[in-house]
Amino acid sequence: MERQKEKPEAVPKEVQEAAEKELEELRKELTRLKELKKLRELEKAKTAEEEAEKEEIKEESETVADKEKTEDIEARLDRIEDFLTSKLGEIDHQAYKQHAEDIEKELQIIEREIVGEAGAVAKEITTYDLLMEDYPWLEEARYIFMFSIPNKKTKLQDYESWKQEWSKILFDYARYALLHILYLRKLQSEKPFSKFENREKALKEIAQALVDKKQAEWLTKSKEKLRIYWKTLDNWAEEIYNWAMEISPLEPILIFEIRESDQAFSTLPKEDIEKIFKLLEKTNRGKIIKLDDGQISFKLIIE
Repeated sequence: MERQKEKPEAVPKEVQEAAEKELEELRKELTRLKELKKLRELEKAKTAEEEAEKEEIKEESETVADKEKTEDIEARLDRIEDFLTSKLGEIDHQAYKQHAEDIEKELQIIEREIVGEAGAVAKEITTYDLLMEDYPWLEEARYIFMFSIPNKKTKLQDYESWKQEWSKILFDYARYALLHILYLRKLQSEKPFSKFENREKALKEIAQALVDKKQAEWLTKSKEKLRIYWKTLDNWAEEIYNWAMEISPLEPILIFEIRESDQAFSTLPKEDIEKIFKLLEKTNRGKIIKLDDGQISFKLIIE
């Protein structure tokens, strides 16, 4: 009698959802990259007329290269999406786990390419320009009321809506500017926050909304210094680990090497890098080594 095939173990729902969420985040970054390219083209269009011919030749070569890179990223994302959607239900859990590591690595490589390209373009475009892409109402006269704090007692619903909308803007401001620590006093002179009627009070209430959502934390009792987490320490840990595996898998990684890298995590506070080392050590991917001068380094575990 023919032996009945065992039914493959289904991929857990949380595994599938995590993969889909990560893919969706990368798609958002890809869309943002395309918008950044449009803004760059608009900026270059404003150059002096006498430079037009030179810029036209240069722009043509850049546009071809940019288009090819964008199409390459899209094609790679499409291949991953095909696997996650069409094949995910056809393979068992064990087979999926064998592919998961490769998929995750490829997603992280794509993310670095997107973020790296976005970072290069952002040098020509202000953080406020990027915010305007997502929140065009910031320059619309009919939304001038958004720069005043609604009365919490008489208009609680309006106040809550106002606070949530502005907390998203503050979060994206930090993300676009690649800032991990925000000084509220300095923000008072930065667009769009400089338009607030009561800048100090407005910024503290908006920042508190992020703290309440566990997307930020106060670093001072006076609530002047805010640590904002536009990426979790777990995500940063993955990026630092993969970067370390590429550049120096056999030698200990020093904090100053991370700070001097050209990666987005180079501006992380020292305390956060130390926390990341502990996270990686906890997952048995390396070991913290204390140096003679009191500093620490991190040695990867190569299996």
